[in-house]
Amino acid sequence: MRLRSALIYDIKLQFRHGFYYAYVLISAFYIGLLHVLPADYKEIVEVMITFSDPSMLGFFFIGGLVLLEKGQNIHDNLFVTPYKPEEYLISKTLSLTLLSVVTSYVVYVSSFGFGTNPLLFLASVMLTSIIFTLIGLGVAVRCKTINGFFVTSSLYSFVLILPVLETVGLWSTPLFTILPAKASLLLLGSAFHTISTAEIIYSFCMLLAWCGIAFVWTRYSFRKFIVLKIGGGGGS
Repeated sequence: MRLRSALIYDIKLQFRHGFYYAYVLISAFYIGLLHVLPADYKEIVEVMITFSDPSMLGFFFIGGLVLLEKGQNIHDNLFVTPYKPEEYLISKTLSLTLLSVVTSYVVYVSSFGFGTNPLLFLASVMLTSIIFTLIGLGVAVRCKTINGFFVTSSLYSFVLILPVLETVGLWSTPLFTILPAKASLLLLGSAFHTISTAEIIYSFCMLLAWCGIAFVWTRYSFRKFIVLKIGGGGGS
């Protein structure tokens, strides 16, 4: 019940801060772009667009939201209640993930119709959004200013999205297989060409593992930099 109330509150908060308007404008731009592109380029551009939506947009949006809440001292009041940090993380992550999944599906259907099975495609969007939103949140709680967040987050995101270089044919290395973007891009590509069962299993295992890693790291960061500092508590 408490988590459901938090989720509804976060959706309303994101709406109030213009997240939904931003996503509508961005999605409209993406749809327009895909409709004017030559057919030979539409699939790769769709994959890159969809990857950037749950990863980069969610990453930076959650950072701005958390820093806004820090500036308003919302956390000081929030975590002296029974509300748990884990519920906060889950609510924030699920609310942005829902937005990413819906907008990605709208862009996909607007450009390619209902003729293909989008289940793996949408699963990739969901898991990618969870990973990057959590990491963006974990980075944000460590920063004091928006500028500091953008500098620090750029370093994190640059490493995590390196497999994009392989997708566009610029650089490939086996090391990419340990990064979440590799698995995400594989599943996104499955909407347009067949991938093997082994690739599907690898992608899901890798993305789920990164979801766990991101959650544990972000929960630790949140406790250290937010919860333990409320009321002048410990934490460095």
